[in-house]
Amino acid sequence: MKRGGRQYNAVMTSLRTAIVLCNLGGPDSLAAVEPFLRNLFSDPDIFKFPLAPITQRLFAWLVARRRREEASRGYAALGGASPIGANTQDQAWALEQSLADLEARVFVCMRYWHPLTAEVVAALKAGGYRRVVLLPLYPQYSLTTTGSARNEFVRQCARLHYHPDVRFIESWYQDPDYLDGIAASIKTAAAQFSAPDPARISLLLSAHGVPQRLIAQGDPYRMGIEETARLVCERLGWPQVTLCYQSRVGPLEWLRPYVDDVIRDQGRAGVDQILVYPIAFVSDHIETLYELGMTYAGLAREVGVREYHVVPALNAHPALIRALARIVRHALKEER
Repeated sequence: MKRGGRQYNAVMTSLRTAIVLCNLGGPDSLAAVEPFLRNLFSDPDIFKFPLAPITQRLFAWLVARRRREEASRGYAALGGASPIGANTQDQAWALEQSLADLEARVFVCMRYWHPLTAEVVAALKAGGYRRVVLLPLYPQYSLTTTGSARNEFVRQCARLHYHPDVRFIESWYQDPDYLDGIAASIKTAAAQFSAPDPARISLLLSAHGVPQRLIAQGDPYRMGIEETARLVCERLGWPQVTLCYQSRVGPLEWLRPYVDDVIRDQGRAGVDQILVYPIAFVSDHIETLYELGMTYAGLAREVGVREYHVVPALNAHPALIRALARIVRHALKEER
């Protein structure tokens, strides 16, 4: 793979095992915002319509056009592009080094922007990879994230008549290194406050929301998030912790409480120090850096919160890399 590029080197290799890190993806320029949004709103695992080949394409085009300007403001504030590509690539390089003894290649695969699943599957087939570990960078399973990544990978394999031995990882939020990394990051970030006493800092664990309807249909995402929060709290012993949800869109009822409502309520109640950890994310991107780090920081100031900080996602934190390496080794353990 070329660092920072979209194209994979398709030269044949003797390596037989590939690890595919699946992530959401994000536009790499402001010009890419609208096509990125079209890809997102075209996902049949998130948005389901009758006569989908016609109606879904129209829906995706209309919503992408309507949301382009607002989304572009967020990416412009981040320098004109999403950092998720570079952050995920850093994770891939670190993981490949950690697994050097396996002689495995780590690929980045993005659901809605380059390198898209079709590109990655083509590279895997051209490279002669017979075993693939499909490892989503979503610790908690949801059809809208892990399920969508898996379904698209299967579709693209079928399209190219590629039939590797695939080990699918569904959820991994219980990994101890992952949880320890979160706890350590929160403790480090708390030192930024003028009064760095956990008893005086309100900790918000913010997860990406999903519609309540999806949970009612049996999606286990909320259960995974709540269990992650419980396990992190066990490690921290933090006196004031609130689990909340962000990034809702549209008129549907989403998982509550909403993070903006929590910030308003706590500000009005006199809380003057808030620390936010993005508990559903392992890669910093627009939801962590712009939504939490800028938009809600402004809201916190408006309601009287004196100090507000967002903990960075784990990104290439050694604890996360250890967790991912353990997951891969476990998936391949019968061949070790």
